[in-house]
Amino acid sequence: MSGKPAAPTIAVILPNRNDSRFIGRCIRSVLDQDEGPDQLIVVDDQSSDDSVALIRSLIAGQSRAELVQNPVNLGVYGAVEEGLKRSHSDYVLFLAANDFVLPGIFARARECIARWPGIGYWSALAWVVDEGGRPLRLHPSPVVALRDAYLPPQRCIELANRVGNWFIGTTMIYRRDAVDAAGGFNPRYMGLADHLTALVVASRCGAAFSPQPYGVIRQHAHSHLEKTLAEPQRLETILGGIAGDGAQAAPQLFGAAFIERTVRRFRAACVRASGGAALGEIAALSRGGTRAALRLIDRISPRWRRTRMALAFIVLRPFDLLPMLWYRIVGWVYVRPRARWPG
Repeated sequence: MSGKPAAPTIAVILPNRNDSRFIGRCIRSVLDQDEGPDQLIVVDDQSSDDSVALIRSLIAGQSRAELVQNPVNLGVYGAVEEGLKRSHSDYVLFLAANDFVLPGIFARARECIARWPGIGYWSALAWVVDEGGRPLRLHPSPVVALRDAYLPPQRCIELANRVGNWFIGTTMIYRRDAVDAAGGFNPRYMGLADHLTALVVASRCGAAFSPQPYGVIRQHAHSHLEKTLAEPQRLETILGGIAGDGAQAAPQLFGAAFIERTVRRFRAACVRASGGAALGEIAALSRGGTRAALRLIDRISPRWRRTRMALAFIVLRPFDLLPMLWYRIVGWVYVRPRARWPG
């Protein structure tokens, strides 16, 4: 007679470099869970502040937690790789030191993974807070289901085409071998490396989604994604690499139409991240009617920041307008009244 299947094991890999201001809350949010992860691996990437001493004090006496100190600076994804070398868990959450998680995340993830074994990852919603940790809003990611749901690979492909991405890195608990099979995270793609990996994993293995906030994203300058979006020409090179690698790793998803939509989505994100300042450069990278429309917006609204961003979104992402209304606004009518900021 076979027994109950063993619960999936989960590791948290937490790279850190000079984030002593935020890492305390991050580590406590992991260790203070009623049902925590099986491993917490903090990888310090040559910090010059007091991070190491703080981390040691926070994990003292925690048998499931360890600190790895890189002998040289390896960068975010190099630090992640060092953490993966120490991990023996089935699933893994890659958590930024300036973000944190909310109570119940690991219990909910384990429940969903056990219900749908073999999924590429589980994800949920997230709050956005300011630098001081004060809640600002729910992250405006698409609500693709109103209850815990399994999204088979074909559904993930449909969602990627329809909304771009519905997953939030702060809550994504990946199946370890699915990440390895997808090639891990390519550091050349900076803050978009996890975006490519998530799309490949979902298109191959499917995913699970819970419509409840379990992560917290700290809004601050100099984040990894903001740096990636800061230079339009560099972003264009990154997008070209993602298109090529995606077409090889997940040809069923990365067709010409999806690649074009991905490029336009991140060009719009670049305009938004720059507060409208990058509009002229994005116009120069565009073609045909899109270029003409963006140049017109750039000329007639030099100081109207919000107007520039809104009009650029409409021009670059007209295909996302109706899906955004459906998945975000309709979903939020259900989710937002039920979401409560802890404390």
